Amino acid sequence: MKKVLIVEDEPYMLDLLNIHLKNYYELTLVKDGATALQTLKQKDFDLIVLDVMLPYFDGWSICKEVRKASKVPILMLTARTEIEDRVKGLELGADDYLIKPFDFEELKARIKALIRRLEYTESSPEENEVLMFNNGFLVIDKANRQVRFNGEAMELTAKEFCLLKFLAESPTRVFTREELLELIWDTYENRDLRAVDSHVKNIRTKFKKVKEGTKIIQTVWGLGYQIIIPENVL
Repeated sequence: MKKVLIVEDEPYMLDLLNIHLKNYYELTLVKDGATALQTLKQKDFDLIVLDVMLPYFDGWSICKEVRKASKVPILMLTARTEIEDRVKGLELGADDYLIKPFDFEELKARIKALIRRLEYTESSPEENEVLMFNNGFLVIDKANRQVRFNGEAMELTAKEFCLLKFLAESPTRVFTREELLELIWDTYENRDLRAVDSHVKNIRTKFKKVKEGTKIIQTVWGLGYQIIIPENVL
């Protein structure tokens, strides 16, 4: 049974989450950000359901800390409807989000999809499993979901990895934002084109941290995005 950490400070909502999910997953329930961070140090999980507004440490802070060491899927719950708040969660590494109030059947579908996607990318053998550019300057291991750039391992979320992989598989092609939504986001999700932009921004930032000035994804104005294979200048 898959292990799911639920971080929610509202007792009523925590009870509802427990009722709807306990028959499908091994649940660990916590009510504040400090306990969540401590729990994550002690135990590994297959998925995290994370409320934004929490005592001690908010969901954004927890998401940021988790992403420093783990690719575990994160589904954020928020009562905030502003697109900027949702984009912020995606930029910090969340894989998906739901706005309260939500339908619990949709919640279960999203959790199932996130876990299924991770299982598939980790275990499914693929033709041409490794993409290598410029004599190993950039390496994308599709079977193991690993990326190495300039000799360093990259920490990408599930969606960031998928986005980079799709672009790298067709390095001469320009993908529209609509195409990337169709390829990476499930049909039931509340999909927004700005989610693509947020993930592209995240990928760019992470590559620049490894090598300053790196341009990994190019914006083709009026069309979409295209990968730029960085030159080996070592």
